[in-house]
Amino acid sequence: MMPKLLFVSTAPFYRDVSGGSELSTIKLFESLYQLGWQIEIICALSVRSSYFRRGVWRSLVRLQKPSLCMVDYDLGYPCWRQVTALSTKFNRERYWIELIDQRLRKYRPDLVLGHDTLTCPLLNYAAHQGYPSFYFARNLGTLENGDPIPDNIQVIANSPFIASIASQLTSNKIGVVLPFVDLCQYKVAERKRRYITFINLIPEKGVEVAIKIARSLPQENFLFVKGKWGGDQGLYLKLADSLPNVEIWDNQEDMRRVYALTDILLVPSHFIETFGRVIIEAQANGIPVIASSVGGIPYTLGQGGILVDSKNDPQPYINALKRLRTDEDYYIQLSALALQNSQRPEFDLQYQVQNFIRLVENRIRS
Repeated sequence: MMPKLLFVSTAPFYRDVSGGSELSTIKLFESLYQLGWQIEIICALSVRSSYFRRGVWRSLVRLQKPSLCMVDYDLGYPCWRQVTALSTKFNRERYWIELIDQRLRKYRPDLVLGHDTLTCPLLNYAAHQGYPSFYFARNLGTLENGDPIPDNIQVIANSPFIASIASQLTSNKIGVVLPFVDLCQYKVAERKRRYITFINLIPEKGVEVAIKIARSLPQENFLFVKGKWGGDQGLYLKLADSLPNVEIWDNQEDMRRVYALTDILLVPSHFIETFGRVIIEAQANGIPVIASSVGGIPYTLGQGGILVDSKNDPQPYINALKRLRTDEDYYIQLSALALQNSQRPEFDLQYQVQNFIRLVENRIRS
């Protein structure tokens, strides 16, 4: 019988949120589901979500009161979405525990997986009940405070960088499973080198530096693409929109539209990226990447781009852009290296899916 996996999160999940972590998780679940695994999800639900509006409408049609927990099967398997905004902090914790306890008793998962924080009450409750529990470390989060990791929670790191940090906080062995990215979904048939592209207009991604760069290079065309998670992009949207050489697009469900018009990808991240999946998405199309040298970005970038040490100073980025835009031989060289880097065996989706399966099955048996 194939394993049962329960994913838990006290934050909204896909499709309400579709950042790198969510996209990677969904791709893993798609792959496992195709292999015969059973999947269930517990997550939060915003009252602004289409799932909430749909649930309320169904309740009204049936003359019932809206529930604090709604289930849908849009992903092909049950997703239990808990409304948290309608409860007090005390009740919220109680509702979470009631829901996780119910699903553990009825579903009886073989493993429980979370990626919010190590203090997630759902993940910790499952661990205390004796279920094999795994924390997928995709950001520094609670690792930054240096607190020991509970022995009953196994850590899976999404890069060697974050594994090196987590290994200092636990005596358990840290497994490394890179993000699940199907690069075929990002490759374009034809690419026009029209824009210098920047994605997600929030401070953590370096939007202030990106705006300064665009302002300093009025002869170049920039494409700024809105993100779908974190932070208020309003102020930066106004600043970027005031520049005549910047075009702004909404968040894109299909990023091939973006990469089909991208000449160079700009990744001036300020926060510590553990991996940086947009890098290999772009590189799969031969797009050179100019990125800040933080966290796991150097590992991901390989030789297919230019690393910049300074996060706040736009000048090194400007210098790199000018060279790529004026030296065609150099551009062709980096483009070839970018494509080559994206084809590293460890970036292959099925390789990492099997890597995940081996890791969790070995831990479950031990």
